[in-house]
Amino acid sequence: MKGILCVSHGFYAEVFKESLKMIAGNVTNLHALCLEPTDGPEQFKDKLVAIQPTLDAYDKVWVFADLFGGSPCNTTFQHYVSNPNIEFVAGMNFPMVLSALLSEEISLDSCIEQGKDAIVNVRTFTQAMMANDEDE
Repeated sequence: MKGILCVSHGFYAEVFKESLKMIAGNVTNLHALCLEPTDGPEQFKDKLVAIQPTLDAYDKVWVFADLFGGSPCNTTFQHYVSNPNIEFVAGMNFPMVLSALLSEEISLDSCIEQGKDAIVNVRTFTQAMMANDEDE
């Protein structure tokens, strides 16, 4: 089974996890770590050490970070870089992590593509759909 760890600035990862559970149900392989406003990299590293036994139970772990180059992403990558069972993605969004949760067979690259594909300018999309309807 694949474990999923979301890491973020503030409490975004925890709230993100709870929102994902609204759709995916009470999944047990979804975890969150937050760099709280009073934390520095060392406190965040302590959280990574504390969650290590939980992550070790999975065949593979996908880490989704809120922001490439941010402290949660950098600290997590530095801490786990030597573990070949852990993959890293920065710029997490809801569709990408939901896809990872709902499909054990999906590849990480497919999750990233689904995340990219889900970014839509709704006004432009709607206008194009209305124009297509008028052409028919």
